[in-house]
Amino acid sequence: MKQFAIYATALALTFTSNAAIAQGAGELTPAKRTEIKALLELTGVRAIPDQIATNTVQSMVGGVRQLDPKFPDKGFVAMRDAMKTTLDAKVDAAGGLIEQVSLVYHNAFTAAEISELLKFYQGPVGKKMLGLQAKVNSETFQTAMRWADSLATEVDAKMDAALKKENLKLPDPPKQAAPAAPKAPAKADPASKK
Repeated sequence: MKQFAIYATALALTFTSNAAIAQGAGELTPAKRTEIKALLELTGVRAIPDQIATNTVQSMVGGVRQLDPKFPDKGFVAMRDAMKTTLDAKVDAAGGLIEQVSLVYHNAFTAAEISELLKFYQGPVGKKMLGLQAKVNSETFQTAMRWADSLATEVDAKMDAALKKENLKLPDPPKQAAPAAPKAPAKADPASKK
């Protein structure tokens, strides 16, 4: 797993470097870097480690509970906190999140565009957008999920047809064991009565 993460990071950085050359992004000047960092602060990039830690641990809960239904909630909290602390400690480090995301913005926007984005987010509409962004994103996602659910029958039919065309079939889910019959109450031991 660790080797995959190193490989993926190296590949992403290589792609980012190649994209900068291909787009002619030019030099990342100190002034542009400073404005990008200000933009990242305004847009909440520092909250990403918490989101990653929370989402990662939440995705583990079901599997862990299958293996050990009694695994305590405090274990998940401890894992989340340890992951968040580790990520937070590296946010500003060389090669850390801020530096890597700064390169993304550098490659996507000119210095003039970064300045315009800063003005927007510092203005009343930009501030309102930042304040409502989580709510808007959540409602947008929920709306999209309801929309997709409304198409579930059609989607299932199309997926089944696509698999059939490829002569494939999804595996059957594991069969549930039949519930055990209730046990008869234990009889009292006559010798135990006095």
